[in-house]
Amino acid sequence: MTDDEAVDTGTRISGHKADERDNEYATPTHLWRPLSRAVGGFDLDPASGAESTPIAPVRYTEGDDGLSQAWFGHVWLNPPWSSNGDGTAKKRWLRKARSEANRDAVDTVTVCLPADTDSHAFHDHITAAPVFCLVGPGRISFVGEDRNPTFTLVIAVFGDPPEELVDALDQFGAVVRGSTLVDKHPQSTLGVSERS
Repeated sequence: MTDDEAVDTGTRISGHKADERDNEYATPTHLWRPLSRAVGGFDLDPASGAESTPIAPVRYTEGDDGLSQAWFGHVWLNPPWSSNGDGTAKKRWLRKARSEANRDAVDTVTVCLPADTDSHAFHDHITAAPVFCLVGPGRISFVGEDRNPTFTLVIAVFGDPPEELVDALDQFGAVVRGSTLVDKHPQSTLGVSERS
């Protein structure tokens, strides 16, 4: 058994945690490795700590506080998801990801989160990404707990994603490119005549 297989066969996460102190779940290698290959390797993992196989050569753990550090290169981000139920943790990390992606030192920020399509975090941040992938059908199990996940994932890329990364995302689900939403058109009435 390789180190990668050992990581992937670990215990699994079940869903969002209500306990902010319990946010350490490792991203399985079969999810991040194809994305890493597509960008020539991730340079930084600013929310690291759970993976036994490092995703990037530079890693910030909880003690390093990746939210307060400058990011660089191609960044992989599987941030803490839990909060007090209002999505604060996700919003803070997504704001940071978008901000860092606008800096010259950062090429891309690839973010993996639950696909909470009814949340402000999804509508305010994920839909603003140049490209995102709604992972599925099926669910990806994370290393860290003994139950299957109760949620689906979204992987969003901020910055200027290379085509190789978009192609790699395509193997995981439906890829959405661009942040333009359909314009609403005023409803018109056809074929109705006025009566006197």
